[in-house]
Amino acid sequence: MNHFLFKGRDGQTPLPPELEKGLKLKHIQNMGELDEYEEKNIAEGLVWLKKSNGDCLRYSFWEKLHKKLFGDVWTWAGKMRDHELHNPYFLLPYQIRPALKNLEDDLKYWLDRNEIPFDEIAVRFQERIETIHPFPNGNGRFGRILVEFFCQKAKQRMPTWGGSKRQSKVTA
Repeated sequence: MNHFLFKGRDGQTPLPPELEKGLKLKHIQNMGELDEYEEKNIAEGLVWLKKSNGDCLRYSFWEKLHKKLFGDVWTWAGKMRDHELHNPYFLLPYQIRPALKNLEDDLKYWLDRNEIPFDEIAVRFQERIETIHPFPNGNGRFGRILVEFFCQKAKQRMPTWGGSKRQSKVTA
């Protein structure tokens, strides 16, 4: 589970004002420092996750996981997003809670019925959690980690997140 780390970003870019809001570590001044602290926090969250027996199909677990992954860095970690985003594909704040409940119900239904291949359920899970975009930030990293954990618990193949396509381009 290491597909969440930042690679090749210019770390000297100053923090934009919107990122300073909610930041617990006020001494952070640029994106490189932020990435470093977030990666450390995510690594600690992954240690917690490895020991966890939580129900990865429940929103209460998703909140806890998000907080473990980002809670040392951000005040809003594990808290539902309450503002609109400038992306028409992400849900509006009032749509988040019902959509999360629907996702929980759909996951249970898909798994109970056993009519959809597991890898398709994993893809649907990732796409839905990303589109719902329940947290102010970190949704992509959180979602990939959550879905990998979901696959691991079910003893199913892990998603490659497009890594196999990148590999084939490098070797071609």
